[in-house]
Parts: sequence; C-alpha cells; structure tokens
Amino acid sequence: MAWISFPNLLPTLFVKESLFSLASAVGKPLHLDLAIVNKTRPNCARVKVQVDLLLDFPKFVMMEIEDEVTKQTRNVKVKIHYDYLPKYCTECMLQGHAIEECRFMHPEIEKDLQVTTSDEKAAEPVDKIEEPKQNNEEQKRV
Repeated sequence: MAWISFPNLLPTLFVKESLFSLASAVGKPLHLDLAIVNKTRPNCARVKVQVDLLLDFPKFVMMEIEDEVTKQTRNVKVKIHYDYLPKYCTECMLQGHAIEECRFMHPEIEKDLQVTTSDEKAAEPVDKIEEPKQNNEEQKRV
C-alpha cells in the first residue's frame, strides 16, 4: 500500500472516478484521503493505492482532455508524488528493507548491528539495585 498525491490538479478532477482513473496508472486504487472526501484540501488530491513493489513507478500521467463545446483535445501532464513507498528487497523477497540494507547480501550489517546492540546493553544504567532478601523471621521483627 502506498499513498500517492496529485499536486496542482484541476478542481474539476476532484471526483472519485477521475482520481481512481489517474491512480490506476500506478496500481489498484483503494480509497481517497479523508480531506478529499470532505473537500477541505483543494490544492492536492491523495489516493491510497495497492502497488507492485517490483515495478517502476511513473512520475506523471498523460491525460487527454476534450473541450465539450469545441471538441478540441489537449494533453495535460499530471505529476504523481509518492508520499510513502515501503521498501522491498528483491534478493530475500522481504518487505521492510532495501537491497542495500539486506543482511543476507551484506552480512557485515548483521555484525555491526550485533556490536551496536551489545554496546547499548553495556551502557544501560542500573536503575534499581535489589536488596538481599530477608528470611521470614527477620521480616516479622522489622
């Protein structure tokens, strides 16, 4: 899942059918941003899309607009902004990290992570010092 935005979109295109049509160039459109539904953000449209992380993502969509009166058509380039794309490793086929961060491809990353983790544990302050437990007779006298 990813959120995509269409900045500086024509106000006449802020309807679900138009936005889903534009978003289908990236993937399967799922739903609109709440600000679009409530009409509170007129400068940018956002759509949640199911994407295939193995494909390249287009930077824009070409749209052909026809004037109803003159029947003339013009092409409009609509920019696509990706708000967040999840990372996907094509080597180990796991989502959450890129191939540059893959521990399978780069075992030194795993070693660095283990060293950092052990250093952090050694540097943790001791907050509570446990007192030796007293037997029941000593607890009753106190």
